[in-house]
Amino acid sequence: QPSAEKKIRRQWKSFNIDRSVSAPGQISDINQASKIGGESPCDSPILEDFFSNSNLKVNGESYGKVIPVLKSQLAEQGDCQSQLDLSRDLLIQVASDDLNEDEKLELEERAMYWLLRAGEQGSEEAVEILTGMAATGRGVTDQNYVDVVNITSVPKNTTRANFIAKKLFKKLSKGNTFLTSLQLSRLVNENTKIPTQPIKNAKCSQDDLIENCCEYMEGDLPSLDQSLHAITAESGIRDVFFSGFFTLSCILAFYIHQVVTSQIQVSSSSLLPIMVLAVTLRTREVKKKEQRYKVWTNIFSLFSEYLSIHHQETCFSSKQCVSPFLIFHCLLLLHPLVYPDLVFKTSLSLIVVLIVGSAASISVLQKPSKSFLLFMISNILVTWQADQLAALLAPHVPAPYCSADTVLLMWQVGYFVPAVLLKCGREMQAELQTFFWEDLTLRTILSIGAASISTWYTPIVVGSLGLCSLCCMAIKYKSSRTSLILCLVMLLSVLTVTRPVKPATVSQLSWSDYQTSCLADKLTAGEQATCHHFTGLTVQWSGVVDRVRILQRRNHVEWMVDNLPEVVRRRTDLKCLLGDQFGSCESKTSQAAKLLCKTRTQQELEEEQKCHLERFSEYQYQVLLAMPGPLFGKGRTVELVVGDELRHTVLAIKTGQTVRTVGKLVSGVGREEVQINVRDISLDLLQ
Repeated sequence: QPSAEKKIRRQWKSFNIDRSVSAPGQISDINQASKIGGESPCDSPILEDFFSNSNLKVNGESYGKVIPVLKSQLAEQGDCQSQLDLSRDLLIQVASDDLNEDEKLELEERAMYWLLRAGEQGSEEAVEILTGMAATGRGVTDQNYVDVVNITSVPKNTTRANFIAKKLFKKLSKGNTFLTSLQLSRLVNENTKIPTQPIKNAKCSQDDLIENCCEYMEGDLPSLDQSLHAITAESGIRDVFFSGFFTLSCILAFYIHQVVTSQIQVSSSSLLPIMVLAVTLRTREVKKKEQRYKVWTNIFSLFSEYLSIHHQETCFSSKQCVSPFLIFHCLLLLHPLVYPDLVFKTSLSLIVVLIVGSAASISVLQKPSKSFLLFMISNILVTWQADQLAALLAPHVPAPYCSADTVLLMWQVGYFVPAVLLKCGREMQAELQTFFWEDLTLRTILSIGAASISTWYTPIVVGSLGLCSLCCMAIKYKSSRTSLILCLVMLLSVLTVTRPVKPATVSQLSWSDYQTSCLADKLTAGEQATCHHFTGLTVQWSGVVDRVRILQRRNHVEWMVDNLPEVVRRRTDLKCLLGDQFGSCESKTSQAAKLLCKTRTQQELEEEQKCHLERFSEYQYQVLLAMPGPLFGKGRTVELVVGDELRHTVLAIKTGQTVRTVGKLVSGVGREEVQINVRDISLDLLQ
């Protein structure tokens, strides 16, 4: 992506309207005035010269010539609207039937010239008209086709950036081949002092300025920002005391002092607020960068009336807040997943962290909306009276879902879900962070000593909705998508590891009861349907092993090797490379094993036939158990389906042994055997 954008910029650098080539001959007749980029028509020296001309007649026949001449001079000076008006007037003349073909071509060429100059400034209307003319070949000549192709194929932001940069450079360079960061800073503050220390990238060429302007239009801080900030920034002792590093260092020092003096214990619950505070202080940098970006907005807006300031600043803020808030939300989600039994114990260090964290989160807010302020005030009352609200809802809501924590959960979700859908990402992220600190403070105060994280849903709500909002921003603005994917993968991995599936509880269903009720010879259809509902229950039964056999063998590696061409297998010896050779026959005990070993180790065999891929095999076994029958009846057989994870246990089982099995029951209705998908199997030592 960056390389493609740079390629477009390099292409755009070739777009430079050569007035001597692109402009038709008629335009050379217009009086030229000295043109300074950045002057508005109302301050134009052309207007002063025009109206101060004592020989100008404004009545009679000369009156109709005033506006066209004035408009031409304004257009030549750089007024975009005048350039558009001239191009329209020329195209209207083309529609006249009194002109021959050559005259129409000449007028279209002149109209194209003014459209190119207006489009260079970023006029969407000019580009639209220009594109339509280029599609039919009108106004395109051997001299201007390069400019036409560039302006119709390059993104409009790049076009606008090129124009602004060239206009700015022409204004400040004063004929030189470079300009300095100090000259740029004068546009922000005329009283900027000349720096006495060397500054990196203090000089820049026109191409460098175009590159920086393109970075700004893409929603990034220009590369020259460091040198500009070094000149304009006023650092003092106040900045040191309010820096995130200094604040966090003081809190950590205070916390370590309390630990050393045994006032508190080191635990994950006491470190979590400090970690969240560190990330919150990091998010303050977003607001500082926004202020520096606005400096560039003020500079570039002086040279273009088509600059979309709100869109640019929104794009920059959204791209900048993805990374720091991503860490914030991941931290909120990781602790409830990894340490669900944490308890926040009130201490002096925690109180300090809460005060600093709340203040830092409030400072990140740009301009809080009235709805958010109302929600924050209402949240204090709802959290304080959560038990009373749950009691009021108890008659109308089922008991398991009516509690103080559930009331708070629904209150939070009810506000933030619509807010995430309606508000911009940067504003939403700041509100979520501020709400978290308020809720943590309320929990600590109202819990009077300790607050459990196991019943605290705020981190889950804030983290989940925050990640959803960040995903939308990362996709929309193409920022930090790799980091976002890695964090989501990490959260899913932690969720999988920390939330193992608990084994199903063994039911009280015994073999004798099941046999009597569901395996009788004369069951009605209703009784058979009823017995089917025992399927899925985990049972623990014992029986005598009647037979053990293999149901299925799977070996994907062996299948892939066997499907390779025989020439490839023989020349590469893949079986021997990936697998093992048949070993010595002396250690074999069974007759089948000795015969296999003797046959597979013959010297006459090829190397491929002396190797096997058994290490990649997976088996599914069937164990038939003879279950005890009723006093006056025959016994039944239960079929055990055992997976490869119990291979060693199954291989050790012999016919006639009594085993105990635990697994899920599969209804035996309509079949001779009852089937159990085995979870565990062992020898029954009590038999």
